Amino acid sequence: MSLSSRALLALVALSSLSLAEEVGYFDSSSCADPKGFATCYKNVDIQYSNCVNNNCGGGGEACSKSCGGSTSCMNQQCPGLGINCINACECERSALQIDCAGASCWNRVYSCEYQNTVVDFLNVCSSPNRDGLPYWPTPDDAPDSCSCNIGKIEKKEYLISNQITECSNNSTNIDAMAMTDTDAMIEYGKACLCCGYSAIISAIWDTCPDSKPSLLGADEWFAGVLTPGHWEECGPYLEKYDCGGDLGYARADAGGNTKFYHPSSMPSNGTKTMSNVGGVVSTPVSGDTFTWTFSTDLEHVVTVSSADATVTGTKTTGGSGGSDVTATSSATGTAESDTKPGMGSSLTVPSWTIAGSVGVLILSIL
Repeated sequence: MSLSSRALLALVALSSLSLAEEVGYFDSSSCADPKGFATCYKNVDIQYSNCVNNNCGGGGEACSKSCGGSTSCMNQQCPGLGINCINACECERSALQIDCAGASCWNRVYSCEYQNTVVDFLNVCSSPNRDGLPYWPTPDDAPDSCSCNIGKIEKKEYLISNQITECSNNSTNIDAMAMTDTDAMIEYGKACLCCGYSAIISAIWDTCPDSKPSLLGADEWFAGVLTPGHWEECGPYLEKYDCGGDLGYARADAGGNTKFYHPSSMPSNGTKTMSNVGGVVSTPVSGDTFTWTFSTDLEHVVTVSSADATVTGTKTTGGSGGSDVTATSSATGTAESDTKPGMGSSLTVPSWTIAGSVGVLILSIL
């Protein structure tokens, strides 16, 4: 091989390496338009910094730079910054990151990486329009989709959390069950909580039975809600009450749960990490331009770039480490840091869910 040929091959190799850039949850080299995707994210980060610096007061630009834009760092180091203002800027950034994916990484919109990007948006935005989100939840059997449908879990958790509050405030049920004394009402309130906790467990373990629950936010649910809510004492309430029928958790708008686990009969943990499986998205799913609804009256119009790009599959193999044990008070298994970016899950417990559960618990013991 001539020197010029070897030099050319070296340049090609270097150019390939330069495209392999971790951008958000994604490896940008897997996107239809890698350069456009990376540039889009950088512009969004600049816009986020400007949003915080220009609107949120406190430490200003110096604080943002010293913390590298980290919200948790700025909250600790610059207490003058308004958390609600920062969250609003975070919400805008998350929405624009969805735009970036839809425009330049349209071939990955069913992937684990994209699903985690949407979960971040839902976690930080106070009143998102879930029905208006693009490619969410992922359709069954979609190509190049995540081995665990994170969107289905998140949607179920959201509906179940709403049902916990609705169940506890259901005066029709209270009247129908002829509850006239305080003790009976307290018991009913605890039953609503216990059925909700059991439904959350079903949503995580049954939706993705092969995946490690520690990658799906299970530990956060136990630490933030189930353990403080005395899940281990729920057995008698789950035996006595019809969670699916009388308390409503089997309804589609309450999560559609039909199986309710007891503290003494928990499901076995899955042992696999997550991976993208099942083919290639070869053309933009929603055409060259699509619109999604950010909130009730705010629409985002996204124009696809490199619509004629040739894309290939991006399967990332998930491991199966860990032991097949039965969960008791938490989900054992590998933490998110043990997996590749995007292959874990950004699922967590929304703060409003914790507050609502605590409120129901307090009311049930007053």
